[in-house]
Amino acid sequence: MPPPIGLRQDRPITDATTTDLTTTHHSVVTDDQIDHLGHMNVRFYGVNAQAGSRSLLAAIATDDPRRFVPVDFYTRHHREQLLGARLVVRSGVVDVGVDQLRLYHELANEETGTLAATFVHRVVAEEANGDRSPLSDDITTRARAMVVAIPEHGATRSISLEADPVASAPSLERVRELDLAMRQVRAVTPEECDASGTYLRSNAPMLTWAGEPVHRGNPEMLYEGPAGERMGWASMETRIAIRRLPRAGDRVQSFSAVIGLADKTSYRIQWVYEVDGGDLLTTFEIVNLAFDTGSRRPLSIPARLRAAEQSVLHEELAPRRVS
Repeated sequence: MPPPIGLRQDRPITDATTTDLTTTHHSVVTDDQIDHLGHMNVRFYGVNAQAGSRSLLAAIATDDPRRFVPVDFYTRHHREQLLGARLVVRSGVVDVGVDQLRLYHELANEETGTLAATFVHRVVAEEANGDRSPLSDDITTRARAMVVAIPEHGATRSISLEADPVASAPSLERVRELDLAMRQVRAVTPEECDASGTYLRSNAPMLTWAGEPVHRGNPEMLYEGPAGERMGWASMETRIAIRRLPRAGDRVQSFSAVIGLADKTSYRIQWVYEVDGGDLLTTFEIVNLAFDTGSRRPLSIPARLRAAEQSVLHEELAPRRVS
């Protein structure tokens, strides 16, 4: 695994590609966005990027009646953002396919120019019945006019976008056999769904995290390091891929395995299945960094936590490219 991205990256963005991007969103970090590590929670990085996607798609798909549905979200975190930071999203198109687009976003501190995170989103065009349909000539033309190359600072590190985490996922039977259950089986509630009874796409990460933990007891949010440090896990990269979303009443369960382990980082993948049919619903890859909340710096994973990560280490389950 490559070395982790430094959370103390203070250099402003200087890559020339950034000037080709379109400003799509502005925001300010508020108190309710701050988590137990004292910085903006990873969820709100994604909220900013999704706002950028909506704005960009509104410009590209003017008056198009179809839905442009996000099915793949990649995030690379560069620099933590603190209370009161003024943020800006700048966006462009990476690829134009027959029925889909790949979008690139940068989230930066508007006052300092410091890069906070970069994103790649894949969206597909859907008719009202859920069938995919080709992009119109007008959309293709407008999208191609916004095409940019992903700059070096936006490239992935540990997570490969060439791999297909959905097509290469293990079966429900296999993750049960390996005892990788993360949450108890639960039924999706109507409150988690839209008016049609389908799980809210914007809450897709909660399919992984919602529900009763398999191992009872309150999970620790902060841990004690070897020298008395207060350590937490800081997310460095994530990728969510959606195969399909459940409906109200469907019974779901999430599973998790470590697929890469280094001195300071742990790379996990999580799968959510509809348990009655055995269908895979979503995958969630995450590279976590052991983070000293006092010094705001990385540290080596403490022995106790390393042993826990190694107990569910299954490198053979890492996503792979499927032809």
